[in-house]
Amino acid sequence: ITTNELGDEMIEAGFTCSMGNQLDTRATVLLMKGDKTYEEHYFKRGEKYKTPFSTNGDRFRTLIIVCEELFFDKSLSRHPPLILKSPDSKFSLRIGSTFARQMKEGDNVKNPHGKQLVHCLNPVYGLTDPRWIIEYLEYHRAIGVSHVHIYNVNLHAPSVQQVLEVYRRQKFITRHDWSDNASKGYTTHVTYEHAKWAAQTDCAIRNRRIYDYALFSDIDEVAFGALPDGKLGPALDVCEKAKKNGGKVACSFNSNTVTSIYTKLNDEEEASMENKLLLERYTHVEADPHCPANCKCDGGNCTRKFHNGRQKYIANVGDIYIPPRPMWTHALSRDYDEMEKVMEVLPDEVMHVRHYQGHWYL
Repeated sequence: ITTNELGDEMIEAGFTCSMGNQLDTRATVLLMKGDKTYEEHYFKRGEKYKTPFSTNGDRFRTLIIVCEELFFDKSLSRHPPLILKSPDSKFSLRIGSTFARQMKEGDNVKNPHGKQLVHCLNPVYGLTDPRWIIEYLEYHRAIGVSHVHIYNVNLHAPSVQQVLEVYRRQKFITRHDWSDNASKGYTTHVTYEHAKWAAQTDCAIRNRRIYDYALFSDIDEVAFGALPDGKLGPALDVCEKAKKNGGKVACSFNSNTVTSIYTKLNDEEEASMENKLLLERYTHVEADPHCPANCKCDGGNCTRKFHNGRQKYIANVGDIYIPPRPMWTHALSRDYDEMEKVMEVLPDEVMHVRHYQGHWYL
C-alpha cells in the first residue's frame, strides 16, 4: 500500500500470475473497504486489538487476488498450477487444483419473478445436538432458499455429522473444510472474524452467475420474510426493483433478538412445549432494540443501519458485471458512505433475521 502525491492510497500487487505457458501476467489485489485507511485496517489495528473480537470487525485480513489476463482453457481436463511470484522471486506461491467446476445444486426454488437464493452460512462451530441444524435447514428451505453452503470450523458430534450427510446426499448443502488444520490457523487464531470474512467472500465468488442472490447470516439467525407465509420472495422482489431503479447491488435488514435457551418457563409453559420444535419454543422477540448493542442513539435520533442494528444482507451474485469484493459482516463493506449508495435497507415487515441465543449449547 503506497500513497500518491494527493494522499490517496494505491494498492500494488508486487507479484504476477503465471499458469502453464502464460507467464508473468498482471495481478490485482482487492482489499476490504473500511471507515479508515487500508493501512489502518490491515496493519495498525492488527497490533492495537489483541482480543477474539475486533470492535465490530475493524481488523481486516481478507483480500482477493484477481489474475484478469489469464486465459482459461476449457479444453484441458487438468489445469496447470497457478503461480504467484514477485519479480525478485523472494515471494513465490504455487497453488494446485486452481479451478473447480461450477455447480448448481439443490432445490429449484424460485420466487414469482424467477430469482433463486443461495444461503452462505457463516462458519459453524461444534454443534452437539442435531435438532437445531435440522430445523434450521428445513425452515430455510421452506421459505425459499435453494442451497446452503456450510463452512465447518471444527468437527461436530457424530449425530450432527450424520444429519449433514443426509442433506449433502440430497444436494441441499455443500460442506467446506474451514478448520484450523486446513487453513493453517487462519480461521481460528486471533479473531473468529477471519473465518467469517473468508467464508463469505469464498461463497460470493463461488456462486457468481450460478444463483441470483446470496443470503449472508449466522447459524443462530433465522431469516423471516413477509407475512403471511414468511417467505423471502417479496424481499428478492424489492432488491431487484432497487437494483433496476437505483443501481443497488445488495439489501440489508435488521436483527431482532429472540429469548435465550436459558429463559425459564413455568410448569404450564413447559408442558405446552412438549414435543414442540425449538423454533416454537423460543419465539418471544424484543419489542424494541436494546441500545447500544442493537442500535445507536444520538440524542433523540436512533438508527439501526448496518452494524448499529447488527444487520445482515442479501447480495446480488447473479450479475457478473458487479465487481467482486471481500465481504464484510453487516454490509458489503465498512465504508458506509459507499454503502448508502449501493445498498437498500429492507423494512422489518419485508425481511429481518431473528437472532437466537445459545443454540450452540444444545
